[in-house]
Amino acid sequence: MNNKACNSNPNTPTALASWMRGLARELELQGCQPAPLFEQAGLDIALLESPEARYPVPQTTLLWQKAVQATGDETLGIKAIRHITPATFHAVGLSVMASETLEQAFGRMRRFADLVTDASAIELQTTESEFIVELKLREGAQPAHQSTDGFLCLLANAGKGLGDPGLVPLRVELSRPAPQTGNLEFFEKSFAAPLIFGCETMRIVYALATVHTRLKGANPLIAEHLDQASQAAIERLKPVNSVSRQLRTWILQQLEHGAPTIEQAASTMHMSARNLQRKLAEEGTSLAAMVEDIRQHEAQRRLKHTGDTLTAIALDLGFSDASAFSRACKRWFGKSPSEIRQG
Repeated sequence: MNNKACNSNPNTPTALASWMRGLARELELQGCQPAPLFEQAGLDIALLESPEARYPVPQTTLLWQKAVQATGDETLGIKAIRHITPATFHAVGLSVMASETLEQAFGRMRRFADLVTDASAIELQTTESEFIVELKLREGAQPAHQSTDGFLCLLANAGKGLGDPGLVPLRVELSRPAPQTGNLEFFEKSFAAPLIFGCETMRIVYALATVHTRLKGANPLIAEHLDQASQAAIERLKPVNSVSRQLRTWILQQLEHGAPTIEQAASTMHMSARNLQRKLAEEGTSLAAMVEDIRQHEAQRRLKHTGDTLTAIALDLGFSDASAFSRACKRWFGKSPSEIRQG
């Protein structure tokens, strides 16, 4: 595999180089040549045109800092996303466009977030009335405010991007300090939601009904094929000897006995549980996240392409019964197993 990454340290977080294409275009519009800034940050600007090339996040952070210094514009992150298309984010961007609901779209973003960057993860939470999308930074990762501004603004405008401008958040919580007074109105207009600055977490909060609304561009069959392409791309990112890659097949074999424990996984890898947790964290995942992803992928595959009973699928994937499996499908796909199979 040759994804032309500019990074030799496997523990350094990376991001898709194409994500910086929007910044380069915005710099040009503001009369600032991007090539010298990329060079000063230690980045090869030619990689912007390579679909799977990746940049080390410390260097992209430096690039954002130099770009803000050169332009004096702290809103660069939000302005840069005007030049971003779904294809910028590999197959996951296109599969999001084919999702049936915002809940499904955010589920795909969470599942395939590493394709965009492994410096952060997306976590989804549901309360009785709210759906929460939280961006959690990997330990030690410190992306520029402009980078997270742009990404969170994209997420907050997901409804508009998917064809329904009315699907807006209840509020957006940002960890960055409040922008300069002259830029505050631009931030509020761009996010199209009430903003809270200086928060401990970065979260976008939706009403439950908003994320359950069916989207006009829904195409489950296309989305499923694109999910497979996204999963294959994620596997290509992992070194052949990565712990998570070695564990994946073993986990699938163990699921019929229930979700494996960290102690069981560590034993098969001939290491301590603490060491395994550390290595998985370095690769941007955890045993629980891997189990969840494998179950979700296998559930969709078997419901769509086999005639296996719901009980058989449930037990093979380590659920106690078909009811528990059905609840998981509702959480993953917003549909019951029978609806997925019929669709």
